[in-house]
Amino acid sequence: MVNMIHNKESIPCIIGSTIGMAGSLIFILVYLFLKEIRDSARKYIIILSICDFLLGFFAILPGPSSTGLCHTQAFFMSFLFIASCSFIFLASLVFYLKFCHDKNVDQSPIFFIWGFVLIIIVALIVSIITISFSPIASKDTHWCWVTKHKIEAIVYSIVWVTLLGTLILYSLFFFQLRGNTRISKSFQYKMFALGWIYVFTELWTSIKRARQLANENASDSSVLDFTQALFLPMLGLWDSVFFVFFDKNVRNSIKNRFSKYPKFSSNNLTGYEIFSANGDNQLQALDTSDTNDSDDFY
Repeated sequence: MVNMIHNKESIPCIIGSTIGMAGSLIFILVYLFLKEIRDSARKYIIILSICDFLLGFFAILPGPSSTGLCHTQAFFMSFLFIASCSFIFLASLVFYLKFCHDKNVDQSPIFFIWGFVLIIIVALIVSIITISFSPIASKDTHWCWVTKHKIEAIVYSIVWVTLLGTLILYSLFFFQLRGNTRISKSFQYKMFALGWIYVFTELWTSIKRARQLANENASDSSVLDFTQALFLPMLGLWDSVFFVFFDKNVRNSIKNRFSKYPKFSSNNLTGYEIFSANGDNQLQALDTSDTNDSDDFY
């Protein structure tokens, strides 16, 4: 097996994959341990987090020496890359329809099943085609299956259709809800920023691949090599940043859970108040700095 620090792409890949896996794992653990946040909308995020975690796992592996294992890594990387970006788009579509058109598609099992099945089928077909026609590259690269073969343009075409679709939907989300007092401004800004961050994260690897596919004789760019290896597996970071740390409902639930244990409890819950509703303890935000603009998930 190739040494994990054998080439210049390995170290940034290890860093990006570790960050992405940690971000995904945080949301997965929060989702598993906090039953109160397991609503119909977040089931799309948990599937996205699982895909992002596995993408980081397979990305961090160095290129194996055997052709069979190399094809296996190629298949899972392509499959998870397409699936992850497609679930990002599906989640943005759910949020857009839910908040802008009052269509609770997140509560529709049919919508969820059809979306899930379609994404899996497309990702499977494209991944199989990619590894069937794309030759194995040099074993001296971190990802032994990355080549300049034009068949890989299919993967990036699907990725960018989904990412640009996500950016458009989150932009529409932002502009259509401006002035809507039912949805907090902070939530609107976060969704708008999320679309741009997804595009920024995968922009670098796409620039590198487009440059290689346009000119097979193009010299390697150290900057693009570094940014591709760093950012491609980092999608999972945003699962925790936007859907845990920036989500007041989730943060409150975490505080409520830890407050049950003496080791973590505090007699001074600044800005928050435990109250009883229908016999259940809940955590109500009393953020006096901005009482009219909560940053709740929804």
